[in-house]
Amino acid sequence: MAENSKMSIENSEYLNNSQNRQESQQQTVEVEFEVAVKDWWIEGGRLVIPKEYRQYFPKPGEPIVLIDYEGRMYRSKMHNLWQGVDVGRIDGIKPFYKNHPSVATSTKLRIKVTGKSTAVVLL
Repeated sequence: MAENSKMSIENSEYLNNSQNRQESQQQTVEVEFEVAVKDWWIEGGRLVIPKEYRQYFPKPGEPIVLIDYEGRMYRSKMHNLWQGVDVGRIDGIKPFYKNHPSVATSTKLRIKVTGKSTAVVLL
């Protein structure tokens, strides 16, 4: 009898763990969007996230990793767009623009969010 209750506890733990894994997998939503680069983004080494996609990114102050189409990683943090506004930009990515001199004003970048703290930049 004690063995059966032990097995049922182990089974319920397994079920709970598998449910948690499924929920976390469902929370990882892959989304793609396009942004047009502005001159001050390049100069300031930043990327502004359109309002309708900000919920897919970490909160201000949390880390974010951008990966370019060649596989290079650029680590930064999320920032407020301006005071009083939620997450809106990724700063500190001048190396990205230096590695991609073809990115100029009005270049369209395709961004693919692959996880809560990772995004891939596709040109």
